[in-house]
Amino acid sequence: MGSNGLDITSKTILSTGNIMSINDITKKPSQSSTQELIDAIKYTLKEYTTKNLNSTEQADHFKIISRPEDDVQAKIQENRLEELKIGLKVFLTDDNEFSLRESLEIALHHQLKVSSVADVIVCCKKSQSVECRDDLSVIKNIWKILESYVDDGSVGELGVADIEEGTFRELYEWAKVKPVIIQINLATCCVVPPTLQTFCKEKNIKLFTHSDSSDILPDQSIEEIFSAALDLAWAVRFTVHIKCRGVLTTKGYCLCLNPRLKK
Repeated sequence: MGSNGLDITSKTILSTGNIMSINDITKKPSQSSTQELIDAIKYTLKEYTTKNLNSTEQADHFKIISRPEDDVQAKIQENRLEELKIGLKVFLTDDNEFSLRESLEIALHHQLKVSSVADVIVCCKKSQSVECRDDLSVIKNIWKILESYVDDGSVGELGVADIEEGTFRELYEWAKVKPVIIQINLATCCVVPPTLQTFCKEKNIKLFTHSDSSDILPDQSIEEIFSAALDLAWAVRFTVHIKCRGVLTTKGYCLCLNPRLKK
């Protein structure tokens, strides 16, 4: 059993709920997204083990860890859905089709309990190797799944983070549902290439910079939090803004952890 009182021996979904209601996190707005997620997980585990350890929720053969006093639903219901802009950013560790679908289903139907969101941005974990290049076939595999969510009305727009300009151009030309958002990490690209800026302007693509790591929750952090060998399958960050005012009312994370298989 880990130092937090939990013994994770099977697939586990952890939901931080709305971290905007956690003062210890909102008081540190300048921290990285990884540190924000780590703090949110620790707070969730503390609240869960204190108030909910003996009533573990189970669904579809996995455990669910969540905050008993989360206010996501209350915050969403303060406004009509058409007045809200709900977005998801999915952090994937591989191109597993099941993992992507599971991350979207958990975020949409378990955490947010909505039928659709405005946009989904996808980010694939990058190798630390400098020589590592984008694998367009992997991105296409992911994109086909995302397109199916646009086709059925579950997602409005699609975007991608941290891919090379050439790969993005190829994806754009190939895709049935065109990417309309691209995020560039200034930690790895200090200046946005002018050619990419021109391409995005011509195609009416929203170009943003960000500071999220593609490895949103490193193995070392997982080990420190859970005192166990666990693998992150995926993580999703959700945000809810009031459209007319651009005010962020709700933000949080869902993630899937699996016990590491012994080799």
